[in-house]
Amino acid sequence: MRSASSTGRHSRPSESGATVVEFLAVAMLTIVCMLGVAQFAVWVWARNIAVTAAHEGVRTAAEEGRPLGDGSLRTRQVLEDGLAGASRRFEVETEEQGTTVVVRARGFAPRIVPFLPAFEIDARASALDEDAVFNP
Repeated sequence: MRSASSTGRHSRPSESGATVVEFLAVAMLTIVCMLGVAQFAVWVWARNIAVTAAHEGVRTAAEEGRPLGDGSLRTRQVLEDGLAGASRRFEVETEEQGTTVVVRARGFAPRIVPFLPAFEIDARASALDEDAVFNP
């Protein structure tokens, strides 16, 4: 006589669909985690572009004989080159504080996952104004 375990069937027929349900639960959790990591990567990428744009803008604005508006334009150009349409969601501020020029780019990273909140980016750069240093 054969035992019940040697037939290759489960001893409990109520557990026959548990594997499929467990697989779906783990697969959904894995997909959500991967989307979260991808969204974080997009935030880091957009932040790097904003930091680079602020540095380029402050460098341009601080050059001797250049107005502050050139720094704003350069910041906007770098944002546009790196983020394309998402760059419109950024505000660019350029100001002079004594002998220092400050450029600030603030906005939100593009969202690839609609149910996650938008991640804010605030990039700031400052440099000595060459006009104020060389022509006191």
